[in-house]
Amino acid sequence: MKLEGKTALVTGATQGIGMHIVQRLAEEGASVAFTGRSNDKGLEVQERFRSQGLNATYIRSDVSIEEQVREAVETTVKTFGGLDILVNNAAATDIAGSGRQDSHVDELPTEIWDQTFKVAAYGTFWTSKYSIPHMRKAGGGSIVNITAASSTRAITGRPSYQASKGAVNALTRQLAIDYAPEAIRCNAVVVGFINTGEQGMRMLLKNENFISQIRKTIPTPRLGDPRDIANAVLFFASDESVYVTGTMLPVDGGLTARLGIPDTSSKDVLNPS
Repeated sequence: MKLEGKTALVTGATQGIGMHIVQRLAEEGASVAFTGRSNDKGLEVQERFRSQGLNATYIRSDVSIEEQVREAVETTVKTFGGLDILVNNAAATDIAGSGRQDSHVDELPTEIWDQTFKVAAYGTFWTSKYSIPHMRKAGGGSIVNITAASSTRAITGRPSYQASKGAVNALTRQLAIDYAPEAIRCNAVVVGFINTGEQGMRMLLKNENFISQIRKTIPTPRLGDPRDIANAVLFFASDESVYVTGTMLPVDGGLTARLGIPDTSSKDVLNPS
C-alpha cells in the first residue's frame, strides 16, 4: 500500500470529491481524519467507511473559523499520533458555486466575497499554518490543494469563487518554495467539470443546453469522475511524487488546454457558403 503508516487530514469531505479522496487515501493504508460542518452527515460517512474496513474518522470543523481549524489539526494528531498529508478540499460551493449567490462584481455583496475567501483562501492558509509544524516533526509531508479550472480561465459571473481559488494557486507556489528544504511539498489539483452526484450537478445534467456546451468545451467526451481527482491526490500524497512540488495539475479532460475559438480547420469556416 502506498500510504501505509501515514496520517492524512482532508477538509470538506462529507460528500462529493472530498469523500472520494478520503476513501482513496484510506484504501492505500492511510489513517484519515476528515472534516465537515454536519455531524449527522459526517458520522454517517464515517460509519460507511468503517464498514468497509477503512480507518477514517470524522471531525466537525468549519474551515472559515480559525480556532476550529486549529482544533481539527490537533484532534487529528492526538487521534493518530501525527500528520503527514493535508488535503485542502473545502470550498464555498454552497455560497459561490454554480447558480448560487456569486455574481458580477458590481452586483456582488461584500459578505459573499468575504465568506468565499474565508473558506477557500483563509481556510487553506489556516490548515496549512497549523499542519506544517507537525509535518516538520515527522521529517516532511505533503500538502495538496484542490483548486478549479476557473481559477486559470474565467467563467462569467463567478468572481469571488475564481479569485479565491486563484489565491490558493498562489499560496500553493509559496508553500512549495518556502518549505521544500524541510521536505514538505505542496501541489494543487486543478479540477474541471466533475460529476459529483450532488444536487447542483444533478440539476445541470438535466439541462440539455448545458450538456451540449460541455461536449463542445471538453476534448475528452465525458464529465470527470470524483475518483479521477482522488487518484491525482493520491499521486501527490505518496512518495511517487517525492520530487514534485509547486505544481498545478489540471484534471479536466483537456478543458484548460483548449483555446475557446472556432475550429479553423473546419471546411464550413474556411469555405462559408
